[in-house]
Amino acid sequence: MRRIGIMGLVGLVMSLLVQAAPTVTPGQALVRFAEPVSVEQAQREWNSNDFRVARVLVKKLNIFLVTFDAKRDVEQAVQQLSGHPKLLWAQADHIASPRLVPNDPSYSSQWEWNQATDRDIDAPEAWDIATGGQDRGGADLVVAIVDGGCNLAHPDLVANLWQNLAEVNGTTGADDDGNGYVDDKNGWDAYENNGSIPVDDHGTHVSGTVGARTNNSTQVAGVNWSVKLMEVAASSSQTSVISIGYGYVLDQKTLWLSSGGTQGANVVSTNSSFGVDLANCASGTYPVWNDLYNAMGEVGILSACATANANYNVDTQGDVPTSCSSPYMISVTNTTSSDLKNAGAAYGATTIDLGSPGTSILSTVSSGGTGTMTGTSMATPHVAGAVALMHAAASIGFYNYYTLYPDSGALALKQLLLDGTDPIAALQGITVSGGRLNLHNACLAISEFVGPNPDEPFLLVDGAAMSDAVTGNNNGTWERGETVTVVVSLENLGEAALNVNGVLSSADGFATVGDAAGGFGDIANGAIGSNAGDVFLVTLAPNAPLEDAILFDLDVTADSGYARTLGIVLASAPKELYYTNDVEGGAADWTHALVGGAVDQWHVSVEQAHSPASAWKCGSTTTGNYANAQDAALISPSVVLRPETEMRVWHSLTSEQSGTYADSCYDGGNVWISVNGGAWAILTPVSGYPKHFRYLSGGGNPSSGPQPGNACFGGTIPWTEVVFDLSAYADSSVQVRFRFSSDASVNQEGWYVDDIRFYGAPAVAVTPDPIDGLVIQSEGFDALLAWPPSAAEGVEYHVYMSLDAEIEPVDAFLVAQTTDTFFVHSGVLDTTTFVTYQVVVTIP
Repeated sequence: MRRIGIMGLVGLVMSLLVQAAPTVTPGQALVRFAEPVSVEQAQREWNSNDFRVARVLVKKLNIFLVTFDAKRDVEQAVQQLSGHPKLLWAQADHIASPRLVPNDPSYSSQWEWNQATDRDIDAPEAWDIATGGQDRGGADLVVAIVDGGCNLAHPDLVANLWQNLAEVNGTTGADDDGNGYVDDKNGWDAYENNGSIPVDDHGTHVSGTVGARTNNSTQVAGVNWSVKLMEVAASSSQTSVISIGYGYVLDQKTLWLSSGGTQGANVVSTNSSFGVDLANCASGTYPVWNDLYNAMGEVGILSACATANANYNVDTQGDVPTSCSSPYMISVTNTTSSDLKNAGAAYGATTIDLGSPGTSILSTVSSGGTGTMTGTSMATPHVAGAVALMHAAASIGFYNYYTLYPDSGALALKQLLLDGTDPIAALQGITVSGGRLNLHNACLAISEFVGPNPDEPFLLVDGAAMSDAVTGNNNGTWERGETVTVVVSLENLGEAALNVNGVLSSADGFATVGDAAGGFGDIANGAIGSNAGDVFLVTLAPNAPLEDAILFDLDVTADSGYARTLGIVLASAPKELYYTNDVEGGAADWTHALVGGAVDQWHVSVEQAHSPASAWKCGSTTTGNYANAQDAALISPSVVLRPETEMRVWHSLTSEQSGTYADSCYDGGNVWISVNGGAWAILTPVSGYPKHFRYLSGGGNPSSGPQPGNACFGGTIPWTEVVFDLSAYADSSVQVRFRFSSDASVNQEGWYVDDIRFYGAPAVAVTPDPIDGLVIQSEGFDALLAWPPSAAEGVEYHVYMSLDAEIEPVDAFLVAQTTDTFFVHSGVLDTTTFVTYQVVVTIP
């Protein structure tokens, strides 16, 4: 799908431009129904022998893929489909080509940020205003990279990758968050229609330009120092696959808006580098493109699109999508470090919006390092990234405007971006703006944006906090069976809000709202008010899931008829940390031993640590690399597991991996478990192991190392937390071991393990039965209590009291802890007419 522009063949390409015709996928077409229909309803519109409705491509837009006999003329089939009265349009499934110029590895710096000639985008000046990450409301900004995939383990990208935290771990095979996509942990693979993201060099390069982690002493800088990169693999040769990819992005932003920011993603821009050369978007044969961009634009998404890698005029000769008319699409051509249009890039005075650096651009690549590429594909991510950076730099006025009107807010941002370009002679008269991207001008303009002043209140949630200080056990967490008070802070970005009131509710069956009404008083423009004087009360069910989050609706009203529903999320039922080893106290009760190799290099090291100073290491006991022929394990003491336990571990690794097979390594580590003293078995992390120990069979290719074929960690892994689900072993006594193995050649730094923690269900306090033989007498206003001693030694007695006949004393008040068998409760009979007591024995 990417367009390969060959610089040396420009003349030949020019001579063929008028002769080229877009190609289509045989036996396939795209249709859009005017009204929502299911696949089954759509199929009833045609005889399945003529047309078969294969699947939904974009649910929100009612776009379907229709198949027919591959021998049939596609144009005639589309004409027949177009005549159906229930369709808005029908079109062929056109073939697009990739937009990628081969690498030029001689460039070794990112010239586009800043250079002496000032033929750059003024990035340092822009970064003085904002470095990216979040909008004015504190929401993560997301850029959807609609490309061929990405190396999700790339060390300069991993911290900025978007994650759908509502998906448990991305490998359950279930739609955990109910968003219609199974296991979409990092995005979506439109090729396979699943949550796997393939590794792709081009997509990795593009991602780095938009948002490589910056100011982290690693590799390259991105337009945004911190931003969330949603990876959508859809750079296909088929428009249908592209539609699935864009549809996923549209669904995530729509869900984000409808849920009040608790689900989906705050996508503000997309980046794409595919299309159909010499195709006229206005011809009526490509309606899906404008529909997609318009639909995304209506929810506030601007789509940055690379024009063709060929030196022709898109105005007259066409290009899809950059000749399309959607105002929410930004079309981009390629400029050089001399502020010239790249000789292999398309142009158009009415179709191509602006130029951006795209020649010899250094960025991240799929190997885990960096590389240089050229093409309109490299120009476009600077623009997609600029949109996100502008949101981070935006004034409160723009944020307010965009929140109220995401569609017109997006168009206002686009206009500021184009108005802020640097005029350059090479683009005058051949692009809409006549200029090249200037990041600083764009950020400065949006930071000064005033925007319309709403003539009514505009209330947003500034924060929500719960407290169990009065109604619970005062440990700061909302636990099963506990009632908490909830205080919500509201910020008013509009006119003064008078007599603000809120009603809290939740559809979650594990949360019961007791006191649902709260008063906020008056909240002036720019001020924050809360219901601290009139709190909500919420109770969590005793059987609520652990590590959960409860979604609430807050229906807010104010005078003059103002009404708005806001979303609130409260964390609930946290797991309890009940075992930890941070390695700061030395080996403690951990041991290490050979498993089958000749060397054991496990030791407490201060070379690296997750926190604060020490970690276990399998490697050189001074500095340097691990030894060959190693197969040794770090072994935990026995731990009795609570229900729903998970082990969380931080680790860092550098080991020999295969240069030929991406999923293989020669040296590495894995984790094993022994239950109740039984045999050791490999324990798999919830995210899976990234590698396998290399196993080569046949002559001259013996198995490699002590664990051939076993799953493992291998290669280069920066400090990363991994989680192991131990819930299957509840109430068992277990040991875990971290096993590191190496073969007979090539050694590197080794494996560090730190901060090993077990989290599980909170311990349930069991109150012993009351002591028999308690004697209670009154003397004046005092109650005199006596009871027989316990047979056990060193015990303590707890005295409980109740003033309510319906409540057991052990559920009411603890009034004394004593080692004696006699207690005087002074003055109690002066204040009550009913009192009962119970005494229980405990071991301190």
